[in-house]
Amino acid sequence: MLAPVLLVGTMRSQQLAEAQSFYIGPINLGIGWFIFLVPGAALIYFISALAESEMTPFDLLEAESELIAGFHIEYSGMKFAMFFLAQFLNSFFLGAILVFLFLGGWQGPFAGQVPFLGFIYFMAKTFAVYILIQWIRGTLPRVRIDQMMSFAWKVLVPLVLVLILGQMLVLKLPFPSGFSWVSYLLVLVINLAAVFGVLRIVGRHLKGEQVRTKRAFQPKSLIGTMAPVDSPAAAD
Repeated sequence: MLAPVLLVGTMRSQQLAEAQSFYIGPINLGIGWFIFLVPGAALIYFISALAESEMTPFDLLEAESELIAGFHIEYSGMKFAMFFLAQFLNSFFLGAILVFLFLGGWQGPFAGQVPFLGFIYFMAKTFAVYILIQWIRGTLPRVRIDQMMSFAWKVLVPLVLVLILGQMLVLKLPFPSGFSWVSYLLVLVINLAAVFGVLRIVGRHLKGEQVRTKRAFQPKSLIGTMAPVDSPAAAD
């Protein structure tokens, strides 16, 4: 969330939304979104929002090993439904924050001339983010608690610190007047490197999970082999 705040220099949601305007002549199309400038920060925020709202793949409270914990056994009926309603509303509110930070908020074509269009644009963007969250909920498998903690502390936290530090240094570089666009270009390069780093680490982890055995060790005294059936070792 610090990335767009550093770009604009304020934490006011109204000014953050207005800074993402895009004019063609007198018409404000409202598509100067920060997600195009800081995609790495937007990706990290979206992943963190999924974890904060306990949505897949971070819905560990609904894992098979946790089904006897908390509100799963203490409440039923409407009280049970209210817990899930709060969970889904949390996802909606986090999506609304993402819209203000990275998707222009209420900005859109002719929103300045017709104020009610701003409300329509904002709700449409928020529901689009919410649909994406629910799509991920029905698609991705759940991660283990050790995988989540390792990804958070070994990947996301160091990456976001480097991302914010690099952005602060770039924005303070003394570029000549008229060349401020160079600083924004460098910010974009840093964010693209962050996105590439996250995708590369996740891809390498998923590739390793495909060949990793479920055993803590491979016993030598048991009959048989741990190699796949169609491998040369198994054929021998």
